[in-house]
Amino acid sequence: VQLTAAIIGTPTKVYDSTTAATLATANYSLTGFVLGEGGDVTVTQAAGTYNSKDVVTATSVSATLAPTDFASTTTLLSNYVLPTAASGAGTITAAPLTATISAPNKVYDGNTTATPTFTITGGLVGLETVTATGTATFNSKDVLTANLVTANSNVLADGLNGGLASNYSLVTGQTVAANITPA
Repeated sequence: VQLTAAIIGTPTKVYDSTTAATLATANYSLTGFVLGEGGDVTVTQAAGTYNSKDVVTATSVSATLAPTDFASTTTLLSNYVLPTAASGAGTITAAPLTATISAPNKVYDGNTTATPTFTITGGLVGLETVTATGTATFNSKDVLTANLVTANSNVLADGLNGGLASNYSLVTGQTVAANITPA
């Protein structure tokens, strides 16, 4: 009797620029057993492969299986044709970045708009680079009380050495001291 293996549970990892997937026994489903058998059969193969290393295009995981990847205490596995592969859905999530912002002082113009520069300080994989731009505001529009700039939004752009913006994420909220000077 031929068994069929599938990868279930949508294995997920954070972007690391590789297609390597780590699977657990719970990530496998086996079908095709004779009624009453197979309840204790497990698949122990922990190594899998994503179809892509990138967040946007990684949609599936596959694993190559050998007879030694199957275990059972009550089902006689020699009565079955064991599958040699399994596949299923899988995802890669964006790697979180850290960044600082700088913002120049500005002359009073009646609004809180600031001009931030983002510097990515951590989270990039290997030699990859990405760039960040965005918006920020002063904590006040007035000269006497404006002393802090906070990042409100950011947009990542592709960088060098294979750095795809879609493989990374950057939260907002970075702050830096800056002032509004009299007009």
